[in-house]
Amino acid sequence: MSKMIPQGTINALRKAADVSVENFGIECTLYILNNPLVVEDLDIYAAPSDSSFTVYTVQVWIEWAPTMRRLRGLGLHEEENLPILARFKSTAASDDSNGVIVSVDPTIGSYIEAPTQYVPDKFASIDKFEIVDILVGNMHDAVITKLYRLAPRRVYQEES
Repeated sequence: MSKMIPQGTINALRKAADVSVENFGIECTLYILNNPLVVEDLDIYAAPSDSSFTVYTVQVWIEWAPTMRRLRGLGLHEEENLPILARFKSTAASDDSNGVIVSVDPTIGSYIEAPTQYVPDKFASIDKFEIVDILVGNMHDAVITKLYRLAPRRVYQEES
């Protein structure tokens, strides 16, 4: 790394992004996948019961319908379907099991449960959205913020 951006500046930018998420975000439940390698090894034979999750309460800023111009500015080139974009606070979340404040890093396969009052009408019966991609843009020295691409979560029922 070239160390062109001082660590103090990176910390200040992260804090500014966190303040934005805290002020304009919504409180959601985040389910972080604990065993992605096990689920990946099972491939198409993975059942919903094979996944285990840790539950957190987090602030999330969600952009339900970004414009094509905004997406191009983020380095995303979409043809037809517009993705749902989300940003989490980089510093902390509340662990639902004991209320302790911890640092979390959402991974692909994790999902959020959003309050239905904030979900647009086109997702009327959906309140769970899975993280399908992690986008890191404009990085030179250090990751300042991450943007997450969400999709409605589909859980296939196990047959008995």
